[in-house]
Amino acid sequence: MKQRSKLLTSGVMALSVLTLAACSEAQRDSAEQKSEQAMESAEQTANDVADSAKKGMNEAGEYIDDSVITARVKAKLMDDDNLDNSDISVETTDGVVSLTGTVAKEADIDTAENLTEMVEGVKSVENELKVGN
Repeated sequence: MKQRSKLLTSGVMALSVLTLAACSEAQRDSAEQKSEQAMESAEQTANDVADSAKKGMNEAGEYIDDSVITARVKAKLMDDDNLDNSDISVETTDGVVSLTGTVAKEADIDTAENLTEMVEGVKSVENELKVGN
């Protein structure tokens, strides 16, 4: 009977060890899977941050380009003697230049538009100039 009891106890212990080993392996697999998912998530987050940074740089670059275009257009218009009596405002958005204000004569409207189109980076011109005093 003692022998049987020892055998039964040994069997239960062996079964318990195997069960624990199986649980440990399952937990290890689960931990590895969670670790891999965390790594993938971190990589995706890093990629998203990099994409956002690139987009921000592009937007900042466009803003700088627009301000440079505006400055160049204003300089070109100021250099033209025919436009001395003009009051022209220049705004640029994504390379599209808007001209507003007044000029001395009808021909100055075309002159201002043609000069603006010559500036590097200008995609198009919205000319809302009017002949005024």
